[in-house]
Amino acid sequence: MFDFSFGELALIGTVALVVLGPERLPRVARTVGDWVGKAQRYVNQVKTDINREMELAELKKLQEEARNAAQAFQSGVQNAVSGLETDLNKTVGDAGLTNSGTGSDYNASTDDSWEGAGESWQRQVFPRRYKPGPSVDELAEEIARLKRQLAMPASHASSRHKYAPRGRVNRPRIRR
Repeated sequence: MFDFSFGELALIGTVALVVLGPERLPRVARTVGDWVGKAQRYVNQVKTDINREMELAELKKLQEEARNAAQAFQSGVQNAVSGLETDLNKTVGDAGLTNSGTGSDYNASTDDSWEGAGESWQRQVFPRRYKPGPSVDELAEEIARLKRQLAMPASHASSRHKYAPRGRVNRPRIRR
């Protein structure tokens, strides 16, 4: 970082030991280390801020390019649609298929050529695919009722031993 050799660092340490003394040298070294650490953190923070700003500028440029491409695509599609619409209107006008009633026998309101055209739409309600079961509260009440019916204890908190209450009584003792 500062391009000091080992000999130069040893010379600086020796001079600091003579000038400051052995009592104050560790405190001064700790303070200098804190300052160097703060300086390194500040430099790293500045670097990350600069990198973040550069990335933000690149993202803004990409966003602007994407926006321009989208606008160009949208205008192209709109031009194509309007061109097709004018061609279609011209074709319809040339064929005489207007709905004014004077041109031909074509009437869109009475054309029932497709299946189910004369029927009106009706809402159809389908049955449920599943039947809901009992709720959690109902199941808990049923379990409590069955425990009372079978005269089971409410919980195992009253017993002191978890598995075998007399297991330790029959264990042989080792005496020395």
